[in-house]
Parts: sequence; C-alpha cells; structure tokens
Amino acid sequence: MPTITILGGGVAGLALAATLDPAMYDVRVIERNPHGGKVPTAFGIWPFALDALDRIGLADPLRTRGWRLTTGVVTADVARRPVAVVKRDASTWLVTRPGLLQLLEQAVPDAVVRECRHVDDVASLEGDLVVAADGARSVVRRQVWGEEPRDSGVVAVRGVLPEPPEGPLDRMQEFWGDGMLFGIGPNLMADGLGTNWYASARRPEGSPGELLAWARSAYAQWPEAVRATLAAATEERTVVNSILESRRPRRLVEGRYVLVGDAAHAMTPNLGRGACEALVDAVVLGEALNARGLAGVEHYAAERRAPGQRTRVAAGLAMHLALSRRVGPAALRVVAALSKGGEASTEHRVAPVEERHDTP
Repeated sequence: MPTITILGGGVAGLALAATLDPAMYDVRVIERNPHGGKVPTAFGIWPFALDALDRIGLADPLRTRGWRLTTGVVTADVARRPVAVVKRDASTWLVTRPGLLQLLEQAVPDAVVRECRHVDDVASLEGDLVVAADGARSVVRRQVWGEEPRDSGVVAVRGVLPEPPEGPLDRMQEFWGDGMLFGIGPNLMADGLGTNWYASARRPEGSPGELLAWARSAYAQWPEAVRATLAAATEERTVVNSILESRRPRRLVEGRYVLVGDAAHAMTPNLGRGACEALVDAVVLGEALNARGLAGVEHYAAERRAPGQRTRVAAGLAMHLALSRRVGPAALRVVAALSKGGEASTEHRVAPVEERHDTP
C-alpha cells in the first residue's frame, strides 16, 4: 500500500488526512505543535470552501460551530466618508481556529498515524508522497523548491473579547485610513458569542503588549468602536504576526513532494480566504489521489495552481488598497470586485474512485 506523509497538522494537513481513503493509503501526519494557537480568533469560511467541507461531510457540523456573516462594510477613512458595502448576502461562516481544527481532527480516520516532532531535513521523511502542509515558512518549500516567503512589511494584530460587538451581529466592519485598517465582527467562541477584532499597519512585529500599546495610541482618534475594542483587549487574548506572502511557484509538485495551503500560496488576510483555499487544496488533492492513485498529484496541480495564485495576488492588491494613505471610492469598488471574484472558481471535482488507474 502506498504511503503518504503529511508534514503539518493545520487546516490543510488535517483536511487532507480526513479526505484520503485509509483503505488505499498508509497516512502519517507530523505536527510539531498540535495544540498551538490558544487565542480563538476567527476564520471566514466562504461558500466555495463550505462546498469542499460538504464533500467530506463537514459542512453541517461547521454550521453548528460557526456564526453566519452576511455583510461586510468598509468605512473609507477616519474622517467618516460614506460607508461602502463590499460584501452582501455572502453567507460566510465565521468559525474559530480551534473549532475548525477540532472538527477536522474528529474526521481523520483512526488508521492515520500521528507524530509530534520537528522536522529539520525533509529528505529524511519516509513516504511515496510527502505533502507540504507546513505553512508559509514551509521547510519543504525552502529545501526542495529553494524558496522563502516574502515579508510584506505589514504586521497583523488580532484578538478576541468575551462580549459581542455593538450593532448588527451578522456584519463585519472595517475602518480604513492613514495607512492602517481595523476590523470588528462577531465570534462564536466556546463560552458564547464574543468579538473578533484585527488591525494591520506597515510596522515591525513586537510582543502583544507592545503592539496593544502602539495600537491604542495609533488609533486614538478613530471611531469609538475601535477605541473601545482596544481598551478592552488584553495581552492574553491577543496575537501578533508579520504577514508573509509566498512567491508564485514554478510547480506545485517536485518529485515526491507536493505543496498545499500556505506552503503553496501564503497570502495577506485582506480577503479572508487563506484558510478557504487551503481547505479546497486539501479536498481536491485527496479526491484526486483517491480516484487516480498517486498520479492524482498532477491532476491536483493542474486544477489548483492558478486559483490559489489568483487569490494570493488579489489579496495582496486588496492589502495595498486598504493600507493606502488616501482611500477613495474607486479603491472600494476594486476591493468589492476582488471580494466577489472567484467565490465559485475553486470548486473542482475528480473522477470517482472506481475509475482510478494505477500509478505506472
């Protein structure tokens, strides 16, 4: 029986392990920090990604764990220009990162072997196929492709509050201005409905305490909703990350190695589709391997290289517009178009398992 080693037990790695047929493959998942990410910030699961989850029986369970978001609103700057609706009736489901990972964990077959360890040398990994699901700083992409991600120069500060936000609870609102942005929306956490918030600006990374102090000063003249959120934020419920972007890979497959998720297309979070693209990558790859044997990696590469890279480029453009010093109506129209584009473009199905052929 062919063996598949998945390096990385995050969204892409677990979704792939949940999709692969255990009667066809011996599967191993290696994750160095299986319980990482203690702050339950939210992912947005768009309709096309929910379709991917539905194909492995997880769409309805996700709805029970998530909160439905129908509208996204952007206020163009702190001078309170007219509000623009950039997403309406989108039926995006917000789910916490721990909630999504737990859902995927429960779907992974018992036959899958789990290892908790750090990998320094990918050549030492066993397996007929090694799947790089190890994120933006992928060791596989660095050692096999010879490529590192690019630091965008933008820091993301994200956090949660135990109380829900003011205003409509099916809305995400972003405020743009002075080369910064701030977002506020609902977040269904384990202990009830709370708030998910995030901020981005071009500045160096620091500790949560340092970035909260900076944010309270930098956003001191912004709307009351922003100031009140930052006043209530705590270091323990805040995370800080530099935003990394991957380069366009020559190929998604090199020998026995294949890239999925952020290892393939690390992107800025401005369209909220990084986790979505990772889910679709994993399900398309898993279905292709189930249907076509190990040769299915080429089908996956043909189907997923362009959609993932289009979203990466679009997200980068959205970030550039959002962090512009002057944001006008034209920029909002562009972001609205980027938000709508590609919602259904990543839906790919493959031949059923009974039509597979053996790998030569």
